[in-house]
Amino acid sequence: MEQIYTVREVAGRLKIGYRTVLDQINLGRLEAYQISNRYRISESSVLRYLSANKVKRVAI
Repeated sequence: MEQIYTVREVAGRLKIGYRTVLDQINLGRLEAYQISNRYRISESSVLRYLSANKVKRVAI
């Protein structure tokens, strides 16, 4: 079974703030599951989020 993370765990893994993770979920940029009043994020969702936000090198 795939690994599931809490918002705090994702924030720690990505080295970003807890609120930033919540904002990304609310903006639809990071897919999450809502169980009761808590969010859970799958590892594949985190990987998709990272891939979608990858900086592309631009020649100057």
